[in-house]
Amino acid sequence: MKHNLKYLASYLPWLLVLLAFDLFTAILLWLSDVRMFQALVLLYILATVLLFFILSFLLIRKERKKSAAYKSFIANPKIDTELELLNLSSASEKESIEKIADTLYQKQVQIGKLNLLLAEYEDYVEKWAHEIKLPLSLLSLLLDNQSDQLPEDTAFKLDYVKNQIQGNVSQILFYYRVKSEKNDFLFEDLDLEECIQDLLENFDPLLKEKNFTIKLENIQGICYTDQRSFGFILSQILANALKYCSDKPELKISMSIDKGRKTLIIRDNGCGVKACDLPHIFEKGFTGDSGETRKKSTGMGLYLVKQLADALKIDIVVKSEWMHGFEISLSIS
Repeated sequence: MKHNLKYLASYLPWLLVLLAFDLFTAILLWLSDVRMFQALVLLYILATVLLFFILSFLLIRKERKKSAAYKSFIANPKIDTELELLNLSSASEKESIEKIADTLYQKQVQIGKLNLLLAEYEDYVEKWAHEIKLPLSLLSLLLDNQSDQLPEDTAFKLDYVKNQIQGNVSQILFYYRVKSEKNDFLFEDLDLEECIQDLLENFDPLLKEKNFTIKLENIQGICYTDQRSFGFILSQILANALKYCSDKPELKISMSIDKGRKTLIIRDNGCGVKACDLPHIFEKGFTGDSGETRKKSTGMGLYLVKQLADALKIDIVVKSEWMHGFEISLSIS
């Protein structure tokens, strides 16, 4: 209705022109025959207004068809939609439409090439990430079976390097996962206590090396989520706690339950985040200026945490005070 009124308003000047012509005709009628003047003038005006609305209706219908054809062509530039638009356009418009069509076709070709390159690149990265798992598995096997034959310092460094590479590979795979149109999450019941214990076991060498004090409180119950994604979220949070820890590091993991909804709270006593940086920590590539260590960060860990949490319907709340620790809460079903 609004579009019809817009079109009608654009035609109103023509109605004024027609009425002006009627006025001129009325003057001629009055000069020629005063007795018939009133009847004929009224008839002329009614006929003019009726003709105006009939023509307006026809023109509005054509304009709406043309508008729909424009939208269809822009959304899907191809020969069929172009011909449909050209059939509804005037001769003066056709040349412009043909130029626009040529430009859109060229852009389509360029976009197609870029999409092909992007698909090939994503395929390469995904294959590389999976292929590198083999040497990582061999390294893990070596450390598990022969770590007692290696110097303690060497074994620790190898384990640290292995964990760093595994973390980086996981980031690549989960970045690809959150950006992919395919949703391959596998939701299942997950024992929270077992999940936390497995996580701490994986990070045990690094936690011991940093002399972390670990406190667990009330970790219990089952949540329904994707195990791999949830484990990745927790591992990124724990990796940050290790990276930005204090001289006497502490890590506290607790859980609260409110109206059947569980909230997992992970708090460390590290350097934390400055107040000016806190609203931006989930932005892609954001590192802030919270110390030299944070400046060396890629800014991808917490970005991926937020992306996956949103996909899993997990609410995240962060609290931090500079040099007084960092706390992140995960509200899960």
